[in-house]
Amino acid sequence: MINLLPPQEKKQISAGRVNVILRRYCIISLIFAGLLFLTIGGFYLFLENSRTSAQANIDEGNAKLAQYQSTQKEVSEFKKDLDSAKAIISSEAHYSTIIPKIAQYIPSGMVLDSLTLDTSALDKPLSLTALGKNKDDAIRIKTSLEKSEIFSDVHLETVVYSGGNQSSDKPADYPITITISVTPKPEVLKQ
Repeated sequence: MINLLPPQEKKQISAGRVNVILRRYCIISLIFAGLLFLTIGGFYLFLENSRTSAQANIDEGNAKLAQYQSTQKEVSEFKKDLDSAKAIISSEAHYSTIIPKIAQYIPSGMVLDSLTLDTSALDKPLSLTALGKNKDDAIRIKTSLEKSEIFSDVHLETVVYSGGNQSSDKPADYPITITISVTPKPEVLKQ
């Protein structure tokens, strides 16, 4: 086959074929670029929707957190009140059982004049005043209280003889006033 076309014409035909191929590449590139932009746009919309949903969840969580924080504050205050009540109840002394226990250790012929019990000072010495008929009663009551399981530390503070003075508010039958310092055992008093 003999090619009788002039060289200029051949160049034009060859350039036309290249142009057709380039046009196809451009169209295909534009289609792929469009698909790429559609994919990127789809991902952007998906991520934006996810971000909006996550932000709504965060806002809802923050609202619940604020509600739970106020509830937590109430719970903390209630727990504090319960701890205070527990401390008060644990330091409770039943006076109806304490006084008969003390009375068991008062020797016969003596009278308990005054006794001050305070739950806040159960572990501290307290003063006990008794009335007796003679000076030997001071030793008897001290010995009796020392032998008791109620008190851990017993000391005579004062022994005062009123001499049967009728002006005193004490009965004339009990002229001796005995003051004793005692330290109660908290575990016995709390039973």
